[in-house]
Amino acid sequence: MLSTNFNGYNGNGANYVYGGISLTWHPATNISLSVGPGYTRYIENAQWVDAFDDPTATATFGKRYVFGKMDQTTMSANIRLDWTFTPKLSLQLYVQPLISAGDFPNSKSLRVPVHTIFLSMEREARPFHSTMEHTQSILTEAERLPHSHLIIRSTIIHRSVEMPSSGGNICLALCSFFVWTQSRSNDQQLGEFEFGPSTEKLWRMMPDNIFMIKMTYYWN
Repeated sequence: MLSTNFNGYNGNGANYVYGGISLTWHPATNISLSVGPGYTRYIENAQWVDAFDDPTATATFGKRYVFGKMDQTTMSANIRLDWTFTPKLSLQLYVQPLISAGDFPNSKSLRVPVHTIFLSMEREARPFHSTMEHTQSILTEAERLPHSHLIIRSTIIHRSVEMPSSGGNICLALCSFFVWTQSRSNDQQLGEFEFGPSTEKLWRMMPDNIFMIKMTYYWN
């Protein structure tokens, strides 16, 4: 079974586009595999970044409000496997990779309060040269704005049910779950979206593993 989902909007200084598909396959009556990749592109023309004191910014009451045009691209997927071996034994697998990169070109500062009127940071940099602190603040903001996030999470659940012999009208059952959760993540200052290198780096990262065992014994 194949389904699609596409939506987006354009207005109020922002552009958003999302496209995704979901494919479900049953190679056997006891096996279900679903894969759902998705793509998101989000552009915000005036994303707030930071604010710092600036005596020369008299129009904004001594504060310099820094904005940037955020351009973010994200690719993700939901992968799920359900495999029932017997009524008493089953396995579930869930994997969710995500690659996202965002850049902040065209840094600008608020020129007039309330109204969305801005000044380019390149033109604004000239009066800052008289104060090294202001110039350094701009350079620091520009250096740390680009970013990328690499994340992958996976979970495996093994379920088994045992029904020891019981006598009379008493029914006994022992249900056990073994859960293995693994996550990998990495953040870096890289604003360009690079699917191939990011995917390779995702699998090379050191994982965090969590193991859990749950056992439930009940009767009626």
